[in-house]
Amino acid sequence: MNILGKLRGQSSTTALDIGNNSIKLVKLRHLKDGYFLEATGIKELPPGTIEGSEIKKRDVLIEVLTKLVNECDPSIVEIVFSMSGHGIISDKFTFKIDPGENAEELILWEAGQRSPFDVDDITLDYKILHRNSETNEIEVLLVAAKNQVMQTYLDMLYEAGLKPVIVDVDAFAINNCYALESAGLPPAGVTALINIGHDLTNVTFIKDGIYHSARDISTAGDFFNKTLQRTLGLSGDDAALVLKGRSTTSIDQTKLQQSIEYAAEELSSGIDLAFSYFKSSEKSDSIDRIVLSGGGAYIPHIVDFMEKRHQASVQLANPLAFIQYDPGLFGSIDPQSISALLTVAIGLALRKVEVE
Repeated sequence: MNILGKLRGQSSTTALDIGNNSIKLVKLRHLKDGYFLEATGIKELPPGTIEGSEIKKRDVLIEVLTKLVNECDPSIVEIVFSMSGHGIISDKFTFKIDPGENAEELILWEAGQRSPFDVDDITLDYKILHRNSETNEIEVLLVAAKNQVMQTYLDMLYEAGLKPVIVDVDAFAINNCYALESAGLPPAGVTALINIGHDLTNVTFIKDGIYHSARDISTAGDFFNKTLQRTLGLSGDDAALVLKGRSTTSIDQTKLQQSIEYAAEELSSGIDLAFSYFKSSEKSDSIDRIVLSGGGAYIPHIVDFMEKRHQASVQLANPLAFIQYDPGLFGSIDPQSISALLTVAIGLALRKVEVE
């Protein structure tokens, strides 16, 4: 399956963001002057359904996924979905290629040397970002996915009656959303797009509006949840409500802020490590701005902490602000309260499906 390839077919794209904690669905109609949200929904997964990148409770996942699709639009068949975590990597590298040499063979050979996975057990794809005719150097974006992990998801989707048209990568989907919100004119400097999921945090670096690289951090929403359980004596469900800002339980706000700052410091240490990698390849000493997405973007006090800790402006991703939709689609839910949570799914649905 082509990971970076173009899609075929229709004027609407349906995307699934399958996370460890929930599944998000977005169906976007592509209009001449923008996008219209035709359907969307979120279903939480029972604990232990997916661990890491591994599906542990296949039947449960298929049942939840089928309910979500039927509630949103039973006619949905073709979908785009993404992978992240231990089963997939993306990287960017530059190397020299002499005229007359087979670029694809050299790129795939180089990719095999760089991948931490056994080259016989992975699907590789690449995109040439830039060619320098004077130095004969090419800049390449590489994606490698473990066949076993990817096939498990493909088989599960087919069993659920869906046809996966393409496999994408979370970091690219997040970048798509950022381009949408920047109206095609992203600001200069370094932007860190930080998607805080349940099990994993993804940091995507954008330099002068152009995708640079992405790194995964193991500190994510579940770490915040367990921190609150330990420091405030809450159950997992109550801690989750607090992190969503929906708790009706009386909590010591000072202690809550201290607990969140403790967990956020752990997250920021991971961001620092990811940024060190970025700095090793680019002459840049600071992050100019941070855009938070994922469910963790709504953690109380997280924006203020990030601004002080990283000395950068911090904002929440809000892709729904740039998409047309019927407010009734969300019922009693304020769309802005879940917009950042839908970032990956919307970024996937932005992929244009062209008719052959």
